[in-house]
Amino acid sequence: MRTRIAILGVAGLLAVNGVLLVAQPGLALPRSLASYFFGPRLVRAEVVLRDDGIRQFRLDRGRVLRTPGSSLLIREADGTVVTVPVAPDATILLDGRPATFGELLRGMVVKTVREGGAAASDVRAQSR
Repeated sequence: MRTRIAILGVAGLLAVNGVLLVAQPGLALPRSLASYFFGPRLVRAEVVLRDDGIRQFRLDRGRVLRTPGSSLLIREADGTVVTVPVAPDATILLDGRPATFGELLRGMVVKTVREGGAAASDVRAQSR
C-alpha cells in the first residue's frame, strides 16, 4: 500500500512539474547548461573536477583594459578588475580563428581559462 501511495505521489509531482513547465517556461532550466553557465552572462567561475585527482580551474570573462607584459588586465561585468597572466604557449582564438597575444586589443571581450595558480592556457577573444 505504501509503495502505491509513493508511486501516485511521484506521478502527481511529475504532472504538476509538467504543467508548470508549460505555464511558466521561465522557471525551467535552460536547454544547455554549458551555454547558460559559460556563455555571454559569465563573469567568473571556479570549476573543480575530479580527474586523476582534484583539478581546479578559474574562468574570467571581461573587457581588456591593457595588456601589460604577457598578462591581460580585464574588467569583469561586475566591475572587478583582474590581471590574468597568459602562458607563452596558450591557445588564443580571436573571433574563432587562431591569433597571437599581440592581436588582443583594448576593448575586446575575452574569456580566459587557467588551472590553479597557473597562467591562462586558453584565451577566447571577440573583436569590438
